[in-house]
Amino acid sequence: MKRLILVRHGKADQEKSGNDFERSLIKKGRKDSKLIANVLVKNNIKADLLVSSDAHRALETAKIFAEEMQYAPAEIEQEHFLYEGYTTGQLADFLSNLDSKIETVIIFGHNPFISQSGIRLSKNFHQSFPTAGCLGLKFDVKEWHLEPGSGDIDFFEFPKKYL
Repeated sequence: MKRLILVRHGKADQEKSGNDFERSLIKKGRKDSKLIANVLVKNNIKADLLVSSDAHRALETAKIFAEEMQYAPAEIEQEHFLYEGYTTGQLADFLSNLDSKIETVIIFGHNPFISQSGIRLSKNFHQSFPTAGCLGLKFDVKEWHLEPGSGDIDFFEFPKKYL
């Protein structure tokens, strides 16, 4: 059984004049990311690998999750393709190169791509991710060869669920 957790970065500064890649989380984004990370911790979800877009706001979100999950922030793998825009096939190709010993992977990225990946990889997920939203999918496979439409929804967590 493999578990893929897709996370949209927390709410970020909306400054239009700056560099999009360098945008940081705002206070609400940090708070919401910590909330959702703690939901995973309370549900005994442990990650074998954290992979993040190298954009500042996604990496900030990944580091918050890492701290809460007792995962070494220096071990977060950074992938630029998660920022540039990618197809679900490209994400699946990336995952297919992972060691089969890895059971749970958390991917930190951006909309619309993170939502589209969740929709395409799951059997019945049809929503867009809010900021700090988190979708857990389970795949009945031994290797990281994921087929579109084959993931069972394990959970869908988002900050407004806890207001």
